Amino acid sequence: MTASNGQRPGRAILGGSFNPPHVGHLRLAVEAREALGHLVQGVDLVPCAQPPHKKTGNLLPFELRAAMLEAALAPLPQLRCNRLEALRDGPSYTWDTLRAYHAAEPGTDFYFLLGSPDFALLPTWQRGLELPRLCHFVVVPRGDLTPDEFMDMTRALWPTASEHPSALPGGVCMALPGGGLAYFLPLPWLAVSASRIRELWLAGRSVDYLVPEAALNLLRTHRQAIAAHWREAQ
Repeated sequence: MTASNGQRPGRAILGGSFNPPHVGHLRLAVEAREALGHLVQGVDLVPCAQPPHKKTGNLLPFELRAAMLEAALAPLPQLRCNRLEALRDGPSYTWDTLRAYHAAEPGTDFYFLLGSPDFALLPTWQRGLELPRLCHFVVVPRGDLTPDEFMDMTRALWPTASEHPSALPGGVCMALPGGGLAYFLPLPWLAVSASRIRELWLAGRSVDYLVPEAALNLLRTHRQAIAAHWREAQ
């Protein structure tokens, strides 16, 4: 994969379990879309069918998670839900998902959004250190991660990584073996977690303004089934 020059079509990808989708997911996607500007035509939010790194006991059925996400994204035309991970069996590895994207959208540059903790864990992913062959990374720091620390982290993962001019507001970019880039994008990270939302829901407390209203309506519609599923997994 070669670095984008802004002329090839681009698409950003944000994966997650979305159990349930919440305002943190949407806000990150919106701000990343704005920051990436002309580099991408939009952002795909990709619900994971079978997360390889998470316990799945409390995971709602894929169809319901995807439906909630689609409902939440309906007012946001530059964001869309992509259900492609439900089309194959076995663990939902990012490597396989990105290969499917390349097959479906040849000639497109893909920008994979992830937080700095997940970026640091790439060696534990299936072919994680080979992903720059298939995508650029857009790394959103959590905590007080500085640009210098990001560069050190990147060199620890790929010792031959080198600094590269950045097209994003963060001003820091690293060229990676395989052709991809790793962008540092300092965006505000909303302290909203799906696990906290599940706890509040099971306790009968309000999750208003944490879950988009359209998704919340589906939670309410399936209240008993969802509560039973989440409670069984505690």
